[in-house]
Amino acid sequence: MDFTTIFIIGGGVLLVILVLIARLAVRWIVRMTIVGVILLALIGGGLFWWWTNRLTVKPQQTREPAQPTRRASSH
Repeated sequence: MDFTTIFIIGGGVLLVILVLIARLAVRWIVRMTIVGVILLALIGGGLFWWWTNRLTVKPQQTREPAQPTRRASSH
């Protein structure tokens, strides 16, 4: 076997390894993208909930609560 054949075989093996690594990397990129979208949705929902709760007018209690009435004892 001469050097050309060895280089062709080595190049083919390296190409296969690079393709497998690229497929694995693409799978992880897709997974991380899905997780990122879910996290963004949760953060956005939380911010929306916080913002809408901050804008609502909270009713302030203007009068004091009624005092309990005392019944006359019947002795």
